[in-house]
Amino acid sequence: MASSQRSEVYIMANFKSAILTTGTHTTEAGNVTTFIAPMDVSNEDRISFQFYNPNGTAGHIDTIKVYGRLGTTSGTLGSADEWTQIGDDVVVSGSSSALKSIATTGLNYVGVTVSGTTTHGAGHTYAILRQA
Repeated sequence: MASSQRSEVYIMANFKSAILTTGTHTTEAGNVTTFIAPMDVSNEDRISFQFYNPNGTAGHIDTIKVYGRLGTTSGTLGSADEWTQIGDDVVVSGSSSALKSIATTGLNYVGVTVSGTTTHGAGHTYAILRQA
């Protein structure tokens, strides 16, 4: 069963605000699970994601998809009639990380799903920097 844990830090710089959120997730072999639950980004200018796959085996691959939504409610993450994938899949093999940054102009919600080639315990980490 998938599990997640998260924490937030608030940062002020150059009269702009930024919120750094970190967390962990457990992947399930062959299942697409919510990595980062839909979050309201209607007041943000930019959002950056950093993903880390702790599995020591290069063959353990996480496929991560970042979705955006214009609707005013979060809806069902990943549903084709409600959400649109932003860019290509982010593929992260064992013991590596990836960074993705997007402008959020016009978006109301952003969310992330992950599927792994094997089940791996908690430790798949993420960091999100939300900038307004």
